[in-house]
Amino acid sequence: MKFRSYIRLFAGVLLVTVSTSAIAQSYLENPKYGPDEESRKECAKNLSLYGTFYQQNNYKDAYKPWQNVIRICPAASINTYIRGVRLLKVRYEEVADPAQKKALVDSLMMIYDLRITHFDKKGMVLGQKAEDLFTLAPDRYEEAFNIAKEAISIEKANTNPSTLFAYVSIAKAMYDNKKLTADQVIELYSQVSDYIDAQVTANPSDDKVKQAKDGIDAIFAGMGVANCDNVIALFEPRFKATPEDVNLCKKIRSLMSANRCTSHPLYLNASIQIFKGEPNADLALDIARLQYEAKNAREAEKYYNEAINLESAVEKRANIYYELALLTFTELKNLPKAREIALKAIEENPNMGKAYKLIGDVYASERNCGSNDFEKKTVYWAAVDKYIKAKQVDPELTDAMDNLISTYSQYYPSKEDIFFYDLKVGDSYTVGCWINERTTVRDRK
Repeated sequence: MKFRSYIRLFAGVLLVTVSTSAIAQSYLENPKYGPDEESRKECAKNLSLYGTFYQQNNYKDAYKPWQNVIRICPAASINTYIRGVRLLKVRYEEVADPAQKKALVDSLMMIYDLRITHFDKKGMVLGQKAEDLFTLAPDRYEEAFNIAKEAISIEKANTNPSTLFAYVSIAKAMYDNKKLTADQVIELYSQVSDYIDAQVTANPSDDKVKQAKDGIDAIFAGMGVANCDNVIALFEPRFKATPEDVNLCKKIRSLMSANRCTSHPLYLNASIQIFKGEPNADLALDIARLQYEAKNAREAEKYYNEAINLESAVEKRANIYYELALLTFTELKNLPKAREIALKAIEENPNMGKAYKLIGDVYASERNCGSNDFEKKTVYWAAVDKYIKAKQVDPELTDAMDNLISTYSQYYPSKEDIFFYDLKVGDSYTVGCWINERTTVRDRK
């Protein structure tokens, strides 16, 4: 084994000699390899030496010539810094003395600073610097926090996902040590979540981005800072000051949704402002449901119609029609209109059993269809017809429909009433008024 090591070392030295000779002219004329000819030769030798050892994973022997490169020609190659991080981390793991470990962390921080000086990419490099500082020296969390904050202020939505994750992790340490308030943590998370969500949208198949988002959300949720009272107290005054700020409204909606504060008017109002600037079917539907829950029936109706107009998917549109029909029936009390809308849902989805069931409920609730008691009872024939149809198209509704059929068939006319009106069981019959449904005569059992 030793013989092979000597061979590799000899090959490395030979490579140094050959490389230095072959490209001496370019080295000697380029100031990035040193201030003078002698230092440039020394730079070339150490570059080749440490590079050879590094490629052999011989980090111990690579360390000294690498240090020489940093000292003699720090602008020679960006690889000096990329590889230097690895060399310092390996050395950090190998030493046990706390003072040595601290010195190596300081050296690592200096390497990141030198890289920025000579090769820029400040935002990205500062992000890596913050990550490593917090990992290797977690007691220096405040320093790491400020570095990460600067990195993100530069990179914004282009910040590396791992840096965004580290920033939230460090923020937890800051909060635990009373260096950040709950409001500041919420603000920070709001900013970071915007950036990571944008990356998820841009790269939906990137598992690293998804993992970073999941981690960020988990850390934030675990901190317990974002209760409804905190979010509302922080953002309601801002919303009142600038309600047209769509980005602010998105933050409000995201935070309130994550913390189940959706029943507060601020969530609804922020959603409406977002819709004004960026209308879409899903948001319109959400607003419609919120208005429904708030008993604002006319506003709910308006947004259900917006959702229908914006939705292109047939199945989704059928469900929106159904919800609008339900609203029209229960809140607006417009029975003919409710049936009309339910039929549109059935046009979109002929197997929507609940839409047939809704029409049956509408019929069963009608108390004024007919000029006498007999005619008013015939609406139950039409209602039961719809319940029968509902379970035909959706067998999962069978038990529920059978119960309704059993309930409402008790209100059928008696045999005597049927006979009195010159009808018999099994005859065809048209239910009057707006219902105008053709049905079959049945008697109460």
